[in-house]
Amino acid sequence: MELAFKEYLRLIHPAFVLESIDKPGKTVGINLALSRIKDPTIGNISISDVDHLKIRSAINLRNELVHYEFDHGIEATEAKFSEIFAFVIFFYREHLDLTPPDFIDEDDLQKILQRVKARAEMLQKARIYAKSNEGEVWLCPECNEDTFIVAEEQCCFCQRRELVSDCESCGQMVFACDVIETDSFLEWDYDEGRMTLIERYDLPATCCPECSSGITAKIEDFRRAQYYEDLAKESRR
Repeated sequence: MELAFKEYLRLIHPAFVLESIDKPGKTVGINLALSRIKDPTIGNISISDVDHLKIRSAINLRNELVHYEFDHGIEATEAKFSEIFAFVIFFYREHLDLTPPDFIDEDDLQKILQRVKARAEMLQKARIYAKSNEGEVWLCPECNEDTFIVAEEQCCFCQRRELVSDCESCGQMVFACDVIETDSFLEWDYDEGRMTLIERYDLPATCCPECSSGITAKIEDFRRAQYYEDLAKESRR
């Protein structure tokens, strides 16, 4: 994918492949290449939000592999590969005038297509199972499919397991990994090597991302009220 982006930029002008004209020996990374091909003044390629999400997911996956932080299952990995494979195939076709046989060995291509077909069949079955489930079904944070069964705390497609908890602010169920500790919004005092919370304002200890803006607004209201109260006390002295 990165090479495809660079080739597209090179065809526009070789200078666009360089990270900077002041550094002729260093070419762009995939993030900068993506930014340039989307730039209306350079590549002017429109990439949908869905495809952009898939590209970002693929980039993150590659980075995890490079830094030895990869811990995804086979199903999730194949799902991500299938998504980005389809994008890359049609990027080559639409923007570089190349078809799969031009850059992939025929035997390898057939193996990939078999994997993609198997993935599609698995996804179809997972969607049927999810629809038959009487409980809530969420978008899976791993494969980005509507196949995460909340009651089971597991995606029935990629098998990703994720704890679900209640938001202490609104009571709605959220992924435990998305829960935010409200202490991070508050002021702390550092004294003799110890961190001390200045004021908790009687807030819940945690909240969901949707409630975070409301929590921060409440904190500002509390601080403003405290400020005016302190002013009133000063004026009475």
